[in-house]
Amino acid sequence: MKLEPMKLATLAALLVGPTAFADYPATVLSSNPLVYYRFEEGPGATTIVDSSGNNLNIDNSAPVGTTVFGEDGAVGAGVTFNRDGYLISPLDLDPSAGDFTIEAIVKSNGNTVAEGVVIANQDGTLGPGRSNLVVNLGGFFTTFSGGLTTNSGVTNTEDGFDHIVLTFDQSSVAGGLDPTFRFYVNGVEAGTGTAVPESANGSWVIGSNKNLISQFFNGVVDDVAIYGTRLDDPDGDGDSSDSKIGEHYKAFLSDSITLGTFGSKTAYLDAGQSAELTWLVSPELTALTLDDGTGPVDVLAQTIDCEGSLDVSPTATTTYTLTGTGPLGSESLEVIVTVDEVAVINSFTSNVTEVSPGSNVTLSWDVTNGSTVVIDNGIGEVDSVSGSVIVSVDEETTFTLAASNSQGNVTESITITLVDASLPVAHWKVGEAPGELDGDILVGEGGAAFDGIFVGNPTFDTDDPAPGGSTASIVFDGAGSWVDVAGYDGVGGDAARTLAFWFKGDLVQPNLNATLVSWGTGATGARFDTRINTAGVSQLRTEVAGSGSNATTSIVDGEWHHCAVVFDPVLGTTIGDALFYLDGSLDALTAQGGTTVNTNASNGVRIGNARTFPGRAVAGKMDDIRIYDRALSEDEIRALLEPGADQELRVTAIRQLQNGNVAIDWIGTPGDYFFEYSLDLTPGSWLELSDSESILPGETSATAIDSFIAPNTENSRVFYRIRLAE
Repeated sequence: MKLEPMKLATLAALLVGPTAFADYPATVLSSNPLVYYRFEEGPGATTIVDSSGNNLNIDNSAPVGTTVFGEDGAVGAGVTFNRDGYLISPLDLDPSAGDFTIEAIVKSNGNTVAEGVVIANQDGTLGPGRSNLVVNLGGFFTTFSGGLTTNSGVTNTEDGFDHIVLTFDQSSVAGGLDPTFRFYVNGVEAGTGTAVPESANGSWVIGSNKNLISQFFNGVVDDVAIYGTRLDDPDGDGDSSDSKIGEHYKAFLSDSITLGTFGSKTAYLDAGQSAELTWLVSPELTALTLDDGTGPVDVLAQTIDCEGSLDVSPTATTTYTLTGTGPLGSESLEVIVTVDEVAVINSFTSNVTEVSPGSNVTLSWDVTNGSTVVIDNGIGEVDSVSGSVIVSVDEETTFTLAASNSQGNVTESITITLVDASLPVAHWKVGEAPGELDGDILVGEGGAAFDGIFVGNPTFDTDDPAPGGSTASIVFDGAGSWVDVAGYDGVGGDAARTLAFWFKGDLVQPNLNATLVSWGTGATGARFDTRINTAGVSQLRTEVAGSGSNATTSIVDGEWHHCAVVFDPVLGTTIGDALFYLDGSLDALTAQGGTTVNTNASNGVRIGNARTFPGRAVAGKMDDIRIYDRALSEDEIRALLEPGADQELRVTAIRQLQNGNVAIDWIGTPGDYFFEYSLDLTPGSWLELSDSESILPGETSATAIDSFIAPNTENSRVFYRIRLAE
């Protein structure tokens, strides 16, 4: 096994305090929390006890979802949330009124549909609450407060518990400085951010967003404590020498682990080289030994503030065993240091293989036994074990990764090609992909990253596709059904874009502000929501948080309409500069927002509901949904009203049949085509096989058969082409 990158490399600098420690609950209580929930109750508990002594017990007499108590935690029992439940604490704490701290022990099981909220402050009479501790889709611990997201920069430990502390320094506001959020993840200070929390006096929620209907957490929450002070500066005097972070984390380690991590900072050695073994252990071990196969050696004396290290110089591949004994018993971990073996490239991949010019791609690699790993085209030397790097691609490029050691050099390459800039970056045809109509996924062109997962109960209607759409439409009921695209975040910043789709709205919309397509976040200018303006005459509206713009003509009349929103920063940078098209014609704006478009491309595209607001599900049908990363012209938008009007002409397959004939599968716009062949590709060698190949209106594909040249055995090689008739 090899060491995963340690998240606690600077732990020793933070773990200050006494050398003898109480158990974790006693340490928490010594810091006087406002509430402290240990979740030691068994299954079916109707009351969740507040261990702080402030009697802020949680009423669980009407359980929500499949939440389960009595699960294995890190320091006792915990509560498992299954992305459908929550608990409401009666705590009344206005986060804008002063310093506060949130402390939690969390095991995230992954949030594949939406980010999971661990703790949130509900709306009260003072104003809106916010999500105060979140695990986002990337696994990062974040907070959303004051209209801004602060990211810790640290992801959750896979299959393990993390000790999370989030403090807010409100006192600096009075001093004229920036108010600051600070994350401490597993004892180490992580990301910080400046924001002023909104005033709110609502209850505090554990396990979901403040609205209780979205962003449910998926995982185990062990202890949760909330304080009216900062654990990193309890007296608020700006001097962190009295910080309790290290003390609390050490108490967590004492109660939760014997051996935490053990690994080598170098997985592969050439003969004669050295490797540093490192470990993180409980602060209360009574014995700790390291064995390289020749017998155990005591290394407890080399372990300071839970961390230790030792340089080793094996002459052959060696397994090292670390064994510790403490209050929780004995445990052993192993690390293999490989010496003088051939390098192996386990994987070298790109998140995409086709991009538009100027797009970013993420290259990722995993290498075994590499002493040096280099990627060409200006990237240079990278981590010798694993990692990823983001690069910009302006032309078709081949990237080659070379892994080297004393045994030689191995390489692997990836080629990134350019897509046709005329095509959309995201396209959901609706109903055309194999098996789509029988499943619960809206299949996107371009691979699995563009697939949309059904939330609620969207359905397909093969009897009512849009007139210029595909073979079916997708139906939303306005009662909690929509589609989430987790792998594509839309177009960001102030970049040019076009959103186009067919829509047939129910005459009665059950929700105000029913949203058609949405992505981004809630900060000013940072979302891009296109919806029905139910406060007007049900015309098209696009808003960016701060303001929005309205078209003129109603799109909710029980008929199909083609809708398009075009934003071109060359014409202007505010949402008031956007152009709206209805059924191929420019629709005048009746309201022009003045907010600058600065979309936060995150959270994933949502179709059929708003991304950042609850209760905005649309009722109606949609078809042929497209997002472009450029501003389409009016002629291009009109062409979208005709099926296949923008289809690139290309051959998709060539098959030789049993009788010797050759079948050519191809796609293109409706029209008549020539089917031609050549035996040697010399100038003037193209000859006609047929001039009556056609793609019919409403279709995009066809098959042509060569029954004349291919069956002749002397023609061992034949070239084919499809050409649109002039």
